[in-house]
Amino acid sequence: MKPIPFKIDRNNQTNIPEQLANGFRTAILNGYYKPGERLPTFGQIVKELDVSIRAPRDAVKILVEGNYVRARQRIGCEVLPREGRIWKGRVMCVLYADYEGSYYVSVLTGAVRKALVSAGYAFVPVLIDRDCKGCADYSALDVAAAEPFDFILAIYPDRKLSDRIVRSGIPALAYVDVQNSGALESIRFSVKPFISALCRRMRKLEVRHVLTVEYASMSHVSTALRRQGFAVGRILLKPKEDSNYLESIMQLAMKRLAKRLSSRRTAWPDLIVFTDDYAAFGGLMALAAQGVKVPEDVRVVTLVNRGFAPAFPVSLARVEIDPRRNGVIIAQQVLARMEGVTPPSIDPSCLTFVPGDSCPDL
Repeated sequence: MKPIPFKIDRNNQTNIPEQLANGFRTAILNGYYKPGERLPTFGQIVKELDVSIRAPRDAVKILVEGNYVRARQRIGCEVLPREGRIWKGRVMCVLYADYEGSYYVSVLTGAVRKALVSAGYAFVPVLIDRDCKGCADYSALDVAAAEPFDFILAIYPDRKLSDRIVRSGIPALAYVDVQNSGALESIRFSVKPFISALCRRMRKLEVRHVLTVEYASMSHVSTALRRQGFAVGRILLKPKEDSNYLESIMQLAMKRLAKRLSSRRTAWPDLIVFTDDYAAFGGLMALAAQGVKVPEDVRVVTLVNRGFAPAFPVSLARVEIDPRRNGVIIAQQVLARMEGVTPPSIDPSCLTFVPGDSCPDL
């Protein structure tokens, strides 16, 4: 039996089954495992990669769903031939590995995959890794693009990745936040309705001084609040984009907010707004460590992903983003373009206010 051509990264926030599925998928696309060959047994995977027996079972479910292998009792997992695929078409989803551990991205891409597979299209994720110097390695994209694909969906691409996708000649769509998608057609969900609604509610509470704790991708929130006439202080978090960047957001938020709260020269705000859930995790730890009472000393509102709200002694007033819903919308946009129909309009109201004791009456 061939040795397994990849290792498990224990520091990667991607769960073990997903890492196994990604590794075997790449090995199949690269031709390491050829049609008709069998993947390693569960026992070999457990022994070589030091994982639980459940991990390869869950990974095989992902590979079977993607029609890469066929699981046969007492025989094993057989790699399917390319011509044996029964899909209407194949969609490549390209993503920098930096974002892979993000809750939002994981749930969103899972929803995209489920919607496309349900519609009869194969979903092939391609991760772009970086070397020790932070330079992107596009070899996985180049190998995959040599295969027949009908469409490429790029999640948070920068200009370099967008240009490389354009050169492949494969129709593509970029989902971006604040990134510049270059020559690629792009879609994004606007936070303007959130800002407008937040300002209306803040005025009712007679909030004057706001402190925003912002991850760089949401750095425009403080600017918008200033334009609405609020006095705004800002803590801007710019972590290095590598495999530890999500943890870096939490650590930076905790340190920077603790430093600001301990400064005697800085006036306390009426309201703290966290524009990222990872920033909220770190910032709320800083508040607890400093003995700050919420909402007695300061009121708090945070932007979070549905299902990923930080735990706190009092219930949090929050604005929820639904990554699963957004993934379905993105899949609809991809399907419309592949099937030659007019894409459905995108509902801009992708955010929901949830009341909480951290900011009563918001």
